[in-house]
Amino acid sequence: MNKKLYYTAGLLTLVSFITLTAIVKLSYTHAPIPSIDSHLQTVAWHLQNNEVLVQISSVIAKFLGDTMGAVVGLIIAAIIFIKDKVSAIWLALVAGIAVGGNTLIKLVIGRDRPDIHRIAAFTNEPGKSFASGHTTFAVVLFGCLFFILLHYLTSVWSKTLVGLIAAGLIFLTMFSRVLLGVHYPSDTLGGLLWGLSVICLTYPTYLHYKNSEKPQRYVPKSMREAG
Repeated sequence: MNKKLYYTAGLLTLVSFITLTAIVKLSYTHAPIPSIDSHLQTVAWHLQNNEVLVQISSVIAKFLGDTMGAVVGLIIAAIIFIKDKVSAIWLALVAGIAVGGNTLIKLVIGRDRPDIHRIAAFTNEPGKSFASGHTTFAVVLFGCLFFILLHYLTSVWSKTLVGLIAAGLIFLTMFSRVLLGVHYPSDTLGGLLWGLSVICLTYPTYLHYKNSEKPQRYVPKSMREAG
């Protein structure tokens, strides 16, 4: 395992997140970023007539929200803990750091939610907009589960399939928040970058403890002396 690769990826996503955060804080706490947000908001608005997409987005909003998200996360971590304590602890820690940190970020940045193209049922969505908490939690949950499952999958196609499913669920969550009109696309991009940075920067430590669980292969004394 190349630790430098994950640390580099983590630092790159963190720097990208900090850059985006600075842009939002300095100029766009009450407005969309034209080069990122406006066009995608319009596209999402045209898709609000699709009842299936709206229903899926509403389900995501419920189960990845603050209360239900915590319940879902705890249940999954508890199930994993039965057979894989290190992975369960890593998932819980990453979720705590990412979600807790994002709560503080929202308070510091103070970006207002979009005031146009809002689905009626979400008119009174509370809290600030940047970065998207649902996206952050989706990245942490599905991203960590992907890396945890890598230890149990043996074939390339199964790893690829799980990776595609995880990525699909993350991007579906990002899209759903824009479709409902409760986030700018740049909010969801911020949640993606923040969640990825926390995962990448903690993954080498997780692997260190994960590998230490493996029993050491016994080497006879005669072979050790011969070596």
